[in-house]
Amino acid sequence: MVEQEIEVSIVLPCLNEEATLALCVRAAKAALAGAGISGEIVVADNGSTDGSREIAKAEGARVVEVAAKGYGNALFHGFTEAKGRYLVHLDADMSYEFGHIPLFVEELRKGADLVMGSRIRGNIDRGAMPILHRYLGTPVLTTLANFFFHCGITDINCGMRGLRKETFERLGLCSGGMEFASEMVVKSALLGAKIVDIPTDLHCDQRDHAPHLSSFRDGWRHLRFLLLFCPTWLFLWPGAVTALSGIAIITAILFDLFPKFGLLTCLVGLSATVFGVQTMLLGLAARSFSQLRRLRRGGGVGDRFFSALTLEKGLASGGGLVAIGLILLGVAGVRIFQFMSMDNYNPGQLDIPSTKLALLGSALFVSGAQVVSSSFFLSLFSIEPVTHNTDARGAGDVSLNLNLGSPEPVVDTLRELPPTHRVS
Repeated sequence: MVEQEIEVSIVLPCLNEEATLALCVRAAKAALAGAGISGEIVVADNGSTDGSREIAKAEGARVVEVAAKGYGNALFHGFTEAKGRYLVHLDADMSYEFGHIPLFVEELRKGADLVMGSRIRGNIDRGAMPILHRYLGTPVLTTLANFFFHCGITDINCGMRGLRKETFERLGLCSGGMEFASEMVVKSALLGAKIVDIPTDLHCDQRDHAPHLSSFRDGWRHLRFLLLFCPTWLFLWPGAVTALSGIAIITAILFDLFPKFGLLTCLVGLSATVFGVQTMLLGLAARSFSQLRRLRRGGGVGDRFFSALTLEKGLASGGGLVAIGLILLGVAGVRIFQFMSMDNYNPGQLDIPSTKLALLGSALFVSGAQVVSSSFFLSLFSIEPVTHNTDARGAGDVSLNLNLGSPEPVVDTLRELPPTHRVS
């Protein structure tokens, strides 16, 4: 007898949910049966110590035992073991509307790669969502995600979503904790997946214990993840602004554009310049490392620009800054020596103009030295592994790529898809 193909796998992450798990499995079955959808219920148990596993099996669900703790680990292994073409996941606390499962399946059938539920666009029961989450945490994180990655969603923290099994396999998700939810959205957006945003309702959960979610801890983890996924905004732009501001301050003081400001302000400019350059270089390292670890995908304008920054170009630009800095330091040194050689010189006196020039030279010299040393370090990210050539030129030919910029993308892109959009 040929086994009926499973179209949808409903994945329920579970940790000690015996009070609500049976209700969830029954509600999921009713939603599938009511819409005539062939499916299965997968309970990804994350180390429950109560009767959750036994309840799930008694209700006809398939239990996937996940030893590694964490929301992301539970969903990842639940998705991996799921047999359905489409995956729908939601919490096992009866807080989400199981009757909306067919709506998610319908969008997946239409071609969506990721279907995001939106509690903001749906109905939220009184007391179902803390005020801090509803009016601060969720809007801020969603706005940042849309600004950084153009996700086109209205609720990044919604725990009810649907996605294709093939999409999950292409995303290469690797976060074991609550960040898994953000990683799913961000990577989908970076890969050009078709993301659909639909309303869903939120009810008060019916658990007999406190939620596993910690507002500040998990909120910070989501924010941290978004920032780390976007080194351009976390490092490169702030570093560039800081470095340019530092140079501008020193130059302005050097030419007495602000007579009331002196050497102390120049020192502030020197510090800002050095810190800004170091932050920019750290951003370049973060971009390369994130691609190496499959945390992001290249191919945009920024990546094409940074991929053109070779080791040799880094050495040339850094060496140029070092040379200019040394020239300015040399000129300032000669002038300071002449000043100290004057008959009326008193120990402790300063040649203010020459000292300002020396500070500018120091800023350029140190920045150039940082660029030179970082160029060698960053080139390590782009050394390609040995590859054997099997064409007519003969086997055994190898090459090393010492580009300063990001390596080639290691995450395959999804098929050609329309832009991200919302549906009512």
